[in-house]
Amino acid sequence: MFRGPYRKLADVIEASGLDYTILRPTWFTNADEVDYEITRKDEPEKGSIISQKSLATFIAKIIESPGNYIRENLGINKPNS
Repeated sequence: MFRGPYRKLADVIEASGLDYTILRPTWFTNADEVDYEITRKDEPEKGSIISQKSLATFIAKIIESPGNYIRENLGINKPNS
């Protein structure tokens, strides 16, 4: 979860009338892999790393179908990391 000023910013965005998707990625790696899972705001985070390629792949999915994650606050990580 976000802490400090990031938490306050997320609170402002979530309280707005905007359509948003907040992503909370874990530590980035340069691994050449696409392997990720997402967690919702109130679910515990499950991992500690995410490849940049995985993150980019998920962001592309959001761009292609923005309605799938409207008003969501998502953690993203490599499973079992």
